[in-house]
Amino acid sequence: MQQEVIVIGHKNPDCDSICAAIAYAYFKNIMDKHYRYIPARAGSLNSETQFVLERFGIECPIEIESLAPVASDMELKKPIVAFPHDSLRYVASLMKQKNIRTVPVVDASRKLLGIVGLKDIAEHYIETMGLSYLSRTSINLNTLVDALDGKVIINPAGIEQLTGRIFIAAMQKVTILNKVRPGDVVILGDRTDVQIDLINSGCSALIITGNSTVSQEVIELASKKGTLIISSPHDTFTTAKLLDLSIPLHAIMERDVPVAGLYTPIAELKRKIMNSKYRCVLLVDGARRLISIVTRTDLLQPIRKKVILVDHNELTQAVEGVQEAEILEIIDHHRVGDISTMMPIKVHNEPVGSTCTIIADFMFLHQIDIPRDIAGLLLSGILSDTLILALSTTTEHDREIAEQLAAMLELSIEGYGKELLSASTDIKGMSARDILLHDFKEYQLGDKRVGVGQIMVLDEHEIETKKDALKQEMERLRKAKRYDLLAFLITNPLKKGEKVLVKGDKQIIERAFEVEVEDDECLLPGTMSRKKDFIPAIGYFCSTSE
Repeated sequence: MQQEVIVIGHKNPDCDSICAAIAYAYFKNIMDKHYRYIPARAGSLNSETQFVLERFGIECPIEIESLAPVASDMELKKPIVAFPHDSLRYVASLMKQKNIRTVPVVDASRKLLGIVGLKDIAEHYIETMGLSYLSRTSINLNTLVDALDGKVIINPAGIEQLTGRIFIAAMQKVTILNKVRPGDVVILGDRTDVQIDLINSGCSALIITGNSTVSQEVIELASKKGTLIISSPHDTFTTAKLLDLSIPLHAIMERDVPVAGLYTPIAELKRKIMNSKYRCVLLVDGARRLISIVTRTDLLQPIRKKVILVDHNELTQAVEGVQEAEILEIIDHHRVGDISTMMPIKVHNEPVGSTCTIIADFMFLHQIDIPRDIAGLLLSGILSDTLILALSTTTEHDREIAEQLAAMLELSIEGYGKELLSASTDIKGMSARDILLHDFKEYQLGDKRVGVGQIMVLDEHEIETKKDALKQEMERLRKAKRYDLLAFLITNPLKKGEKVLVKGDKQIIERAFEVEVEDDECLLPGTMSRKKDFIPAIGYFCSTSE
């Protein structure tokens, strides 16, 4: 199977972030057959993105909360298993043959029942020494015969399970008959007279060693008395030890099993393995069916998800666990942030208005046939991030690519752009928190921790009615996240400029834009782009303020 590579944008994803992830995964799947590229998202879709996906019939990307590696990221192997009625001898031989130290015990449906380790077998073997071979559990007849490499001579009573005391008849006849009890299982050699007396004394079974011939007289008597007779090819000593190893696994298996699921983090797997006496963890599904086994050896090599980041390159904006992932590429159009990698990677960061412009350019450069749905995503991402090619971040290259895509789709940029804008400015039914986090990004500017949200509105009256609630939610978020500055940009695309709500160090805003913040708000004429107009302006003052 091809290994998966996740293509994902920033947290609180906007339209460009989602469209770029889907389109770039499509591009990579055409260009590179070594991996399977999966588009993903790091948060819920906003109304604009939902409109785009529905308009072009695109399935919503999977949501990923963390890139921290989990059990399913490992190369899982089919485990070697045993069943509860298998003998200790069988499992010990299996361990030797497969060079393993632990075997899970499952039922016919592969539901996990327990576990047996080499140490368990050794402990059982030692514990049963010197105990007069007193059996602690019944032994299945078929299991016993397999363990002895023997055969059933006669079983007139149809015995399936052997119970009672195990007695070795290795002494004088009188002593044997004085010690034996009814129901005993007796191991002995080719002493016909003793065999007859033991049958008459009520023994439930005789195990005749050394492949000795059993007389017809003994067989006839056993048939009459209901005595089981088994022939073993081994000597008496070996037969006795093999009989002890015929104990079924369910008699000694450990039922308190260290288990985990496919989505258990690797860090938790390591902890479970270190705390387990078996130094392993068994992976099971929701019905407790066994999937695989993970040992310490499996964790010697680092396990990391492979990921491509689009539309961002800062840790504060990336999905959780990105530092534990193997970043293969970064495709972006923002300022260079603080994400670092252990190995050289491909980074394409271009000062254009949209990540979708870059990805569309790749497709045109490689002369890839762009299907209508992907072209629709690319155009939507460009028009969304440039506010229909009106923001100060818009370049001639954005306009050229947008026109090519619109021509392919037979759409008017202005007409479709207004549809997109209407979808993005709909805040009906949204709570103050939803509005604040609709398009929210976090920045580390010098020693200042800054959060900036932004929303596009056409009806300013509608946002005005929510302004007090927004300020209260901003203050709660600022305290919870310990932001030095929290700003919320309210942008009306029909006007040049923004209203800004401010919580925290308002002097940063006042010094950067030479305005006065009153009642936690101000107007910023000529400012419409967060990444080009707002962040660069406050970045200097955040870095130099005391």
